[in-house]
Amino acid sequence: MRKSQQLHDLIHSMGKNEKRYFKVNNKREGSIYIKLFDQILEQKKYNFEVLRELLVKEHISSSLSRVQHHLYKLILKSLANFHAASHPRYEVMESLKHYIILRDKGLHQQGKSILNNALIKAKANNYYGLVLEISDLMEDWVTEEDSHDEAVKQKKNLFELYRENNSYTKDVVELKKQIFDLRLFFLEHQFGRNNKHRAFLKSFIEKTHFQLNKEHNLLKKRMLLTILIYVYYGLQDFEQLIATEKQRLDLLNQNWAASHISPFLAFAYHRNLLWVLLSNKNYKEHFALVNNMDNMLIFTLLYKSSFYTIKLKIASAVTLLYAEVKQQHYHQAYHQINKLWKMYIDYEKNWDLNLLVQSFILFINTTFCLGKYEESYNWLLFFEKNIPQTYVLPYQNMGKITHLLIHDGLGNHKLIQNKIESTRIRLYRKFAFFEVANTFLKFFKRRVKCKSEEDQLKLLIQYKKQMEKIADKEDQKGFFIMFNFVDWFDSKIQNCSIANLKRLY
Repeated sequence: MRKSQQLHDLIHSMGKNEKRYFKVNNKREGSIYIKLFDQILEQKKYNFEVLRELLVKEHISSSLSRVQHHLYKLILKSLANFHAASHPRYEVMESLKHYIILRDKGLHQQGKSILNNALIKAKANNYYGLVLEISDLMEDWVTEEDSHDEAVKQKKNLFELYRENNSYTKDVVELKKQIFDLRLFFLEHQFGRNNKHRAFLKSFIEKTHFQLNKEHNLLKKRMLLTILIYVYYGLQDFEQLIATEKQRLDLLNQNWAASHISPFLAFAYHRNLLWVLLSNKNYKEHFALVNNMDNMLIFTLLYKSSFYTIKLKIASAVTLLYAEVKQQHYHQAYHQINKLWKMYIDYEKNWDLNLLVQSFILFINTTFCLGKYEESYNWLLFFEKNIPQTYVLPYQNMGKITHLLIHDGLGNHKLIQNKIESTRIRLYRKFAFFEVANTFLKFFKRRVKCKSEEDQLKLLIQYKKQMEKIADKEDQKGFFIMFNFVDWFDSKIQNCSIANLKRLY
């Protein structure tokens, strides 16, 4: 990303108070920076020409890139000063700067109390990196001390501090290693698919619970809970997973700073819990969490801009749509599509790509199940055109079959027959959902040979049974979360849309 676009994004990420603070404290830097700031703030999309014209109008000889670079640094400096007293980490770092200034002026005694207070705050909030830096600065005290006894005492205290911090850091690094190992496991396998995978995951449970029960340090507690969350997700133990997710979220209220929970992690933890509740079909609890989200005090304390609060509203809206689809409330789901689409138009930069992919699949699913095939086709084309190819690839097989199903709904049966062979050739065997896609191709190929409605009904029942068996396979379940193709066979048997099925369960 170009520096100019970075500047545009930075300015538009600022809150009202941050903008006011910047303007009040940078008047002496020259009005051009304030004018450039205001001009960029008015631009929905970055416009190079308008900004260059501003420099010409103000008789500024420096290049636009140079002025923007300086403005970028001014804004970062302003934001650092603005937040200096609102976050314990900022406070410790400010104290380090103040100590170094006093030390370099020979005012060690003044600086000692500042550094001691910084050490207390750093230890209280588990800033082990800053503790190491503080201990490094404290070496000056031993060098400057005239009294032998005091120097020995300071050396003893200093090496005790080294020992404690090294031991603590070693523990944290070990927990991080376990988290990274589990993360790599999920990137490869998604969850425990066989006995070997499940044995690997279960090996973490007893030891982690033992450590958790005796642990009082909030950072290590959060990491232990994260290990258990990975394990329970891998084992698909949703009851334990929900309980553990709630325990981790409770750390926000205990002390978010000491737990090292950033705004991104706070967003991610809430987003995860929303999805986990749905996976366990806890719809009432999911709706309650969504409704209470805006009233949570932690968000007003932790978030200094609207970026993550908007992301959380997006995640809430997507999961609400997902909940309606999972409960087969397709008409209610349809009314949420326009709301989500407006959120995408208004807050495009706040969307996670994974949530966007899931949203478009839900749009396709909902409109298809309601029999709105033209709309479904338009969403499918938009999905394939606007989502990066690396993200589309795992859904290629689904997309190819969805094209056939939509054309079937539109009555384009000749077009389907023309596409069957080319679709078979283009299926990606190495990606998931190949078995589902191949089963549909066989069905369409055999359907053209049916001589009567009775033959076609028998074929539908036969392939419905095959699809039910496929739906139970672990490596194919992901396909059915977003699109239940067993329902499609039922809709054909009952001669109605999926939304109007008469269900026997």
